[in-house]
Amino acid sequence: MSSGDGAMTGRDERALHAYHDGELRGFRRWRFERQLSRSSKLRAEFESLRDLSRWARDSEPEPAVDLWDRIALRLPAIDAERAEARSSPGLWMGYSRPLAALALTAALALALFLGIIQGGGSSTPGIIRWLDTGGRSVMVLNDQSDATIVWLLGSPQKGASVGGAGAAV
Repeated sequence: MSSGDGAMTGRDERALHAYHDGELRGFRRWRFERQLSRSSKLRAEFESLRDLSRWARDSEPEPAVDLWDRIALRLPAIDAERAEARSSPGLWMGYSRPLAALALTAALALALFLGIIQGGGSSTPGIIRWLDTGGRSVMVLNDQSDATIVWLLGSPQKGASVGGAGAAV
């Protein structure tokens, strides 16, 4: 920090605000107080900052209602909204997740077995050209035989595509 009555640097200004807010401790506080006692410009800045802070505190009206009281009054309504959202199931949320995953996997396996899901052009056995996972993670296992096992992990993501264009797996 510079000493004397020169122009204040950004470092001096940060130290002045930290000192005013009681954030300076130990040696840094002692060193700043020493500088404050030597610099009339710094003392004038400190006095104006203290006056401004006092003016701001005095000009604020007292809050009519305690903020916590207003929040506490809203909590039961928020809890009721969350409970209602949990009780109204989405497409798969009415069922248990493992059952939903099992049903979806069975439907996909049946569709693959019957050849319903086919890409454009020539169809090569054992290759999945397109698979809409609904935003879920997928694990594909190719067996030594003609079987391909597709595991859909997790539940559908909100906003996932439904029957739209998807990425190739």
